[in-house]
Amino acid sequence: MTSTLRKLAVGLVIGLAAWLAATGLARFGLLDDIELAAFDRRLIATHRPADAHDDIVIVEINESSLDALEPVFGRWPWPRLVHAGAVDYLSRAGARVIAYDILFVDRDLRGAFPVGGRTVSGAESDQALIDSVGRAGNVVLAANAAFEGLESGAAPEAVAPPLPGISYAPGEGFQRRPYLTLPIEPLANVAAGVGHTFLVLDPDGTARRILPFVEAQGRMIPWLGLSAALAATNRQPEDVSVDGEWLRIGDTRLALLADPVPGTPPQPSRQMLLRQHGPYATADGARTYPSYSFYDVLRAEDAWHAGEAPALDPDVFRDKVVFVGLTALSENDVHTSPFGGPPLPGVQLHAAAADDLLSARTMRRAPAWASAAVTAAASVVTGVLAVVCLLRLGLPAIAVFAMTLAWGLTSAVGHGLWLASVTPALGLTLALFGGTIWQWAVEGHQKRQIKALFGKYVSPDVFSHLVAHPDVALGGQRREMSVLFSDIRGFTSTSEKASPEAVVAQLNEYFTAMVEVLFRHQGTLDKFVGDMVMGLFGAPVADPRHADHAVGAAVEMVTVLDRLNAGWEARGMPRLEIGIGVNSGEMIAGNIGSSSIMSYTVIGDAVNLGARLESLNKDFGTRILISEATRARLTMPVATREMGAVTVKGKTTAVLVHAVGAGAGRDGMQEVG
Repeated sequence: MTSTLRKLAVGLVIGLAAWLAATGLARFGLLDDIELAAFDRRLIATHRPADAHDDIVIVEINESSLDALEPVFGRWPWPRLVHAGAVDYLSRAGARVIAYDILFVDRDLRGAFPVGGRTVSGAESDQALIDSVGRAGNVVLAANAAFEGLESGAAPEAVAPPLPGISYAPGEGFQRRPYLTLPIEPLANVAAGVGHTFLVLDPDGTARRILPFVEAQGRMIPWLGLSAALAATNRQPEDVSVDGEWLRIGDTRLALLADPVPGTPPQPSRQMLLRQHGPYATADGARTYPSYSFYDVLRAEDAWHAGEAPALDPDVFRDKVVFVGLTALSENDVHTSPFGGPPLPGVQLHAAAADDLLSARTMRRAPAWASAAVTAAASVVTGVLAVVCLLRLGLPAIAVFAMTLAWGLTSAVGHGLWLASVTPALGLTLALFGGTIWQWAVEGHQKRQIKALFGKYVSPDVFSHLVAHPDVALGGQRREMSVLFSDIRGFTSTSEKASPEAVVAQLNEYFTAMVEVLFRHQGTLDKFVGDMVMGLFGAPVADPRHADHAVGAAVEMVTVLDRLNAGWEARGMPRLEIGIGVNSGEMIAGNIGSSSIMSYTVIGDAVNLGARLESLNKDFGTRILISEATRARLTMPVATREMGAVTVKGKTTAVLVHAVGAGAGRDGMQEVG
């Protein structure tokens, strides 16, 4: 297996391990809260209040309305004749549907009480609202499905009163509630429909989903916001049904969840994520849906009765679905918003549900397999990049990939698809960590080994190649290459006449120059043995012109030494003379030594012959001798002189040798290459 394929395999294994770890944590629910927070951040980044449906309006019973009406009608809850006035004005303004997010489930049993300049009884107040709702004919009222029953465990009524308006039967799987409390009977009888207000919060207490229908005492009751939208679009029972993971309403399909509702035991429950277009209010007070104060609506009604032009233009409600509900924080019908900031009033959740149906847009949570696939892709791609690429290249590539992934997952939420983001992010992080550890432990170990072996023995270019391809150097291989031996002649006697400091200084200057020559010719310094230099060409990096480079280095060594000698003589230092032997052929190159000390070197008969050629320079009076094997491999012009065949120690067959350049010592040089 090649180095690249091996790295690909390692990266794949690391990526798959990261994927399994991330999905395992997600399966046990350990990432749920983080995922909910991440969804909120993406929702904040992509929400567009401008996309909110134009036909939805909210009338807020806010703090200012409570304060303004308290001197006239007392503290909340107000007498129902107050709501009758609001219904009358909205109906007269031409509202398509009026959805009232206030519970009217008990009769007003008060006796006479003052209202303005007159006295009204609780029954008269109830009747005023009944009459207004009946005249409007388009009011959808809230029903209470939150009641769990008495501690005594008394069973609900066996026969439940019929629902006002149209009864729907979408299918099975919706949450069952033990009780449903309708508005008082005379009021329910004149309503256009009812809707429940039972809200299921996520584990972090945030309002993101609703129960589109609940089943109570054998009846299916829509969420108040959906009930209003159903009335606004005049949907009939046959228009509403469950179709797999979708709630079909006419031609519109709304995505359903099948998460169990907490309980003992948890019960299945079809739920619906809301595609919320914005918070209740921004920092500058702007609303996602046009909103008007209840007090202003009531004043407009009083102005109409007085024959005056109302300050609140009735056209703002014409042909709109109008939701009336509490937004005052003091009345506790508020919930944690996924957008942060001010709490989210329940009335806005109803408006958001109606928006989903009217605009035919939904928020769908991607199936588990899709999130698992995204996590697998994030983990595997990161693992491969972290292992295959150098960190200085891999990290920027992974950063770009991570940002692209984050952009894609965020954009998906903006288009109504909730793909898990925390699990892919965790898989990516684990894969990056694993790949980095592998780079340090395996690749880093090899690079540190390369540095220890070759950092001072090859040229910077060769060293960079070895670091990028460590397998080139660390294994034992048979190589076609050349070896060079250079030894100083008579250095022992020369060194005895000088001080140790002078000898070391001169040797260091000499070795420095010779190593620089080796590096310039793509050679590798194998070792210094006393005053001998051993150089390799074609290892550890393959070199098809190893013979040319070895002979070129030998010729330059002689030239450089002549220049050094001139300088030494001028400084009163002794001259040095060298003999160089070069041989080419097959050699074994590798990291050789003990378990504690190793070095990169070459062995074989061809190596031994190179050393013998160096020593033959004394016999021939030459400075450079090369073998016939080296001369035959030359591709550049080199002046040589055949010196004849010689039998060297350890060889039974004579070897033809050649002198090179001015170091031949005789006439009759010939040029080869």
